[in-house]
Amino acid sequence: MLRASYSIDRNNQSKVDQEGLSKTRKDQVMILKHKQQDAGTIYTALINIQRQHQVGELSSCQAFDQLRSIAFGIVSHESILFGKAVSGKVDGYTYFFSDKHDRSDLVYWTQTKNVVNDLFLHNAASMDKGSIIQGDFTSGVKDYEGLKGGYALIPTFLDKETHSFLVLLNANLSDLDDCCEILKQLAATFEMIYLSECRLGGKVEGGNGKSKNEILDMLMKYSSDAIGVFNVNWSPKFLSPSFEHLFGFTREQLMNPSFFECFRSEVKDMKKVVIDGIERYRFTNLNANKERMWLESIFDTLYDDDGEIQGHMAIVRNISEEVKGDKKMSEALEKEIALNKMKSQFISITSHEFKTPLSTIKSSIEICNIELQRQLEEHPSEQKFKKHFNRVNNEVDRMNSLLVNLLNLEKINQGVIQVSSKTKKINSYLRSVLEDWVDQDAVQFETALPDDFTHPIDVSLMNQVMTNLVENALKYGSREDDVLVRANIAEGKLIISVKDYGDGISKDEQEHLFKPFFRASNANKYDKGSGLGLMITKKFIELQNGTIHFESEVGEGTCFYLTFSLT
Repeated sequence: MLRASYSIDRNNQSKVDQEGLSKTRKDQVMILKHKQQDAGTIYTALINIQRQHQVGELSSCQAFDQLRSIAFGIVSHESILFGKAVSGKVDGYTYFFSDKHDRSDLVYWTQTKNVVNDLFLHNAASMDKGSIIQGDFTSGVKDYEGLKGGYALIPTFLDKETHSFLVLLNANLSDLDDCCEILKQLAATFEMIYLSECRLGGKVEGGNGKSKNEILDMLMKYSSDAIGVFNVNWSPKFLSPSFEHLFGFTREQLMNPSFFECFRSEVKDMKKVVIDGIERYRFTNLNANKERMWLESIFDTLYDDDGEIQGHMAIVRNISEEVKGDKKMSEALEKEIALNKMKSQFISITSHEFKTPLSTIKSSIEICNIELQRQLEEHPSEQKFKKHFNRVNNEVDRMNSLLVNLLNLEKINQGVIQVSSKTKKINSYLRSVLEDWVDQDAVQFETALPDDFTHPIDVSLMNQVMTNLVENALKYGSREDDVLVRANIAEGKLIISVKDYGDGISKDEQEHLFKPFFRASNANKYDKGSGLGLMITKKFIELQNGTIHFESEVGEGTCFYLTFSLT
């Protein structure tokens, strides 16, 4: 195996040649599985690549590409990476390539490099001994669905604390059996090209970073987007002033690697979107005030003149307001869908509800007409007339109630209801609105309010509320027990309740009671209704800054409570 002690000059190069030729003799008879080339041909090609790079005929990028082509001929695999590790920790990648994934595929390469980092950490001791590590993606390695085949890590040594290594991913493990020595030579050639490039100054990290940052600050300080330049491991090398305005942290904080790693760990909800053919990433992160922001970023990979990866650049902008706008549009769309559904229900119900009373009215009028056409000497039945006239009257009232509810519903949907509250003596108001029912012994009214107690109400809205609640109580309540209406003050609130002693409402149906067109399953044995009354009642109470709730037990009845704050 080649080591860093071999300098790239003609004396040491001859040592490299001799070692390569020695290995060639050992593997001379090996037949490569895909290219059908002998090992000697490969060793000769590796030496030629080193020489051409040394004399400037090949750039480092061109040399790496030729080495990659040789690697694909030796072992069937999908991706290849050449990286460096310092003190047992991966420091970065000088070269990577995949026949299925472009270098700009941020998701694939980020996750792939994380997997390789994990592999290196788990096998550091064996790699220190120069062993080739091979296996498949099982326990101890981060799962990534794109990596399901075998892998091989071939280490070389740059110095006592520094390793370089070649990685083959999704590799055919059966190809590796007879190729270990030639793979070591391939990795060593990668290492030699890297060392030579570093010596020639083609890949020197750092440089006069301060002046670069000053120039970038001058160019970017007026940008509303946050612009960052990162090394191959995504540690920040430069952050534009907009980062401070965007997140509220100072650049000094964000440039600290440990702080920046904690900052990155708060990234959530990552997803990729394509807009105008450009890949963008949307995600959330926390600012200095612990507020979660929606962000959109464009990432790009930075290369030097020879095509080698130098790092990454990210342009980030705040899209929280756009997301809120999208959310509002989504909510508006949902409301539109719900409204259309409600309109469809309305058409279905009202077509039936109008048809029934009209048919009844028509038939009753026809019967009355027949009675009137009888011979004069025959007296029409008084009971028949009363029966049919009562039916006509009831159905007209039913149609009128339905039309009133529909009109109120439309006003609510359009938001055109005007509230006109006036101070009223509550006892006097309730007695007047309940008078007819009390006279018929259908309703009892009890009050704990002083006679001069007043509260602002909208009489028109409250009349509709009380009518809906009392008529419901009479319809669904007990025929033996009167409906009970009470008024009192409790905990600084005016409370008006309407209680019946009917069948009650089952627990699983109670949550739907204030929804439009809903009728409880046990309501079918009573007179039909539109299912709009309680929804309208709730809206009318809320328009007067009140609340409504109810308590109900099956077999015990139901009580509705109207509550108004006195403060």
